[in-house]
Amino acid sequence: MSAAAARKHIAAHADPPAPAALRIRTVTALDLAPLRFFFDTVLRNDYFLRRGQLEDICTDKYHTVYVAELDSVLVGVAIKTRGTCLTNVLVHPAYRGMQVGRALIEASGAISVRAKLDMSTGDPRRFYERLGFHRTGARNAKGNIELMERPASGPRLIHNNATGQTASDPAPRSANRTTRSAAKRRSRSKGSEA
Repeated sequence: MSAAAARKHIAAHADPPAPAALRIRTVTALDLAPLRFFFDTVLRNDYFLRRGQLEDICTDKYHTVYVAELDSVLVGVAIKTRGTCLTNVLVHPAYRGMQVGRALIEASGAISVRAKLDMSTGDPRRFYERLGFHRTGARNAKGNIELMERPASGPRLIHNNATGQTASDPAPRSANRTTRSAAKRRSRSKGSEA
């Protein structure tokens, strides 16, 4: 058997590699250099922090910074204000679609997010909507950032044992709208009876 055939045989019969372990944790002082590199090289098109602001955010008492690692490789970052508003959720392009962003958001406990609409990868609002956030229509002065919110409990996550996938099942908002609409109609009809 030739060396090439032997490599093919071994590759075909080898055990598949173990899935990478995703770890979400808060930032430490040792993360500043990798985070700077992450923002400057990988995410330069989507970066909207001023130079030097990253260090301030990582060390001040008003923000919490979460990092996502796959087998000790930095693949994502989320920045939350002291309250519950995410200001940044960024995932390395090579790791998008692997539930990294979802894991960062869930770990943060955020109930609102500032969605930057002019991202190089497109409008992120549909991603946030799949996680139970809804559009508020409130935007910054430039109009490129929209505030999105979700109930404090967030969406209900459903795990499909057959496929091994997890999906969100956000609470239906239509029932709440119907209730409000009915209440408005009742108040209008009472006003016209008087």
